[in-house]
Amino acid sequence: MLTEKLRAELQKPFGDLCLNASCAEKLRVYDKIVTVGDITTYNVVQAGIVPDVSIVDGITMRERVPNDICSAISIDSCVIYKVDNPPGSISQQLRNAVSSSMERIARSERVRIVVNGEEDLAVIPAVVEAPLGAAVVYGQPNEGMVIIAITHERKERARQLMQEILRVSPKLA
Repeated sequence: MLTEKLRAELQKPFGDLCLNASCAEKLRVYDKIVTVGDITTYNVVQAGIVPDVSIVDGITMRERVPNDICSAISIDSCVIYKVDNPPGSISQQLRNAVSSSMERIARSERVRIVVNGEEDLAVIPAVVEAPLGAAVVYGQPNEGMVIIAITHERKERARQLMQEILRVSPKLA
């Protein structure tokens, strides 16, 4: 279970908040893009950008994602990992899939990680594992999208956050 202090910190944008319309131009400068969340992935795809890695769970704001959005974000030619990840946690399965996906995008393969459970905290291992100069993008509810430009400093902060989360989470396979 996440502590209140950790939960409060995780609710703050971890990168640059932008309105969906202005995000596309900002994203075009990145060689590799990782999206976390079905609606974020959809917004990026609708802007004409195909993410290198998309991490989705079929749920948005505690509701099933509409079929038309699921269809729009389904990239035909990509590697698919299916993982379990309970809410408020970062499972070993998720960490392994994120790590493997970064190896694959280095070979110009596209990856979709389909999470059974919740993908919200996947942003953290994505930042840890993403190559320098990439972008990790996620939704900030009712505000827009957050673009995290991957730097050494952000990777280190994500490592610290992940260690804190793993300390307070039950051991997951």
